[in-house]
Amino acid sequence: MPYRPTAAALSLLALAACLAGCAGNRPAPRVVMLGDGVLRSPSAQEAEAYCRNFGAPLRFIGVPRDKVPQGEVTYRCD
Repeated sequence: MPYRPTAAALSLLALAACLAGCAGNRPAPRVVMLGDGVLRSPSAQEAEAYCRNFGAPLRFIGVPRDKVPQGEVTYRCD
């Protein structure tokens, strides 16, 4: 008699594959899209991480170019 996997065995295998794929990933940066390409994040580090995903340079809005802002930031990924 040939072995036939049951639905429970297949669902456990799918769950294990999903967990293995998610185990090594970092959490996604928290980003709020304000419109017209303007974004907001809780920190400059999260803004940099978001723009790095696309290989786009980061430009803070309302901050001098030579300063890194503290706290919540508004920016564009140009």
